[in-house]
Amino acid sequence: MPRPISINEYGSPNQVDTPSVAAHFIAQFERTGIKDAERAYWYESGTVGGLVWNNAPTGSYWLYKWYGEMAGSMVDVTPSGDLDGFASYDSTRGIVNVAFGGTFGDNAVQVKGLAGLGSQVRVTVNYTPRSGRMSNVAAPTQLSSTTVGVVNGAVTVPIPKQDYLGAYQVVVTPASGPATSYQQTYEAENATVVNASLLSSSSASNSGYVGRIDGLGDGRSNSFVDFVVEVPTAGSYSLTTRYANGGAATSTQGLALNGGAFSTVSYAPTGGWGRFATSAATPVTLKAGVNVIRLAKGSPNFAGGTGFAELDSITVTPR
Repeated sequence: MPRPISINEYGSPNQVDTPSVAAHFIAQFERTGIKDAERAYWYESGTVGGLVWNNAPTGSYWLYKWYGEMAGSMVDVTPSGDLDGFASYDSTRGIVNVAFGGTFGDNAVQVKGLAGLGSQVRVTVNYTPRSGRMSNVAAPTQLSSTTVGVVNGAVTVPIPKQDYLGAYQVVVTPASGPATSYQQTYEAENATVVNASLLSSSSASNSGYVGRIDGLGDGRSNSFVDFVVEVPTAGSYSLTTRYANGGAATSTQGLALNGGAFSTVSYAPTGGWGRFATSAATPVTLKAGVNVIRLAKGSPNFAGGTGFAELDSITVTPR
């Protein structure tokens, strides 16, 4: 198995607040399979390395927000000279999300593999500038949003007068819009995984899942997965988990919302490891915006689960 690589610092002082440079770093990290990488800390505390100023976004912030919103599977991106980026495809919603930067002049980005989205798609192009560390950018600029025809499974998106310091986003959806108004399914392999393993299986959604969720007993062996879930309105939702339990008995894990008290969720046997099923729905109360859902074998303030259930994904839907 390849050794996971973590990069504890990237970006020189004159690069950390340049969105196009950050796009190049992220593109290379994704392409080479880097496990994780942290932005360099050169300047003022409390600014997340130039992403916020006075607790408000800078231009570079929006590039990372586009990255954080990517869901489903990361897909291959072929660079062209200095033009490079990274992309994802969320098959559950029908969204292709591309972020890029690095060159100037009149250019174009070709997005392939779109046959499943229909004969026409909606293409939206957004832009964020290099604002510097101490200037705020309230929101990206939408440059265009048009319905275009799909030819041989692809569309070509023109990027006129490209700013080589800024970054761009291309979002492609079915012409009628995404399948759901917000992301409802979250892959476990894309979550924050502590003391467990990222594994692959052809029977897992997007071919990845989290297993060896075994830790129990103390802070060094606690084993849990944190999902960051964003919902449009506060209220009651249904949580289901796609899981595998190859044991003979029901497995249990702890469930906590936004750092609150734990409850227990159960996973019936699925007849084998790598054989996935969907759990019974659990009602959860979420706040509008970002929520953290923790599923744990062991965790602070949780007595501990049983068995060795593996996690493929969770789905959060309105009740």
